[in-house]
Amino acid sequence: MSVAEDILKIQMLPQRYADAVMRHNGDDWAATWAKDGEWYLREEPVRGRDEIRKVWEGAMAGFPFAVFLVQPAIVNVDGDKGTCRSYVTEILGTNDGTSFRVYGCYNDEVVREDGEWKFKSRRYSRLYQGPVDLSGQKFDYS
Repeated sequence: MSVAEDILKIQMLPQRYADAVMRHNGDDWAATWAKDGEWYLREEPVRGRDEIRKVWEGAMAGFPFAVFLVQPAIVNVDGDKGTCRSYVTEILGTNDGTSFRVYGCYNDEVVREDGEWKFKSRRYSRLYQGPVDLSGQKFDYS
């Protein structure tokens, strides 16, 4: 596989992640992670794909409405490893009817695992979190 093909596949990784968030699909979301992945949301990372998925599913239970948009990642590749950085916009509706917007940045380490690019490490930094009005009509994903 060429470096250009690897870059394209790595750029698709955050897109697949975002798509799974929007659909609340735990299987597809977890499939973006390496088996021994690490997710840095706060001080201490969540380690291992299964544990990462449990934390994500717990968090997503609080957000019946989620819009997760990601810009194309800036990618560097070195053999079967690489890095990427992407900026995200989230609009979240909670179970109690409140809503908020988050802008953030993911700095990622990626690895080729079983022939596919996966997140080895994701470090999330919030850039903004604040109000957004979601008083309009909401639609189910179809």
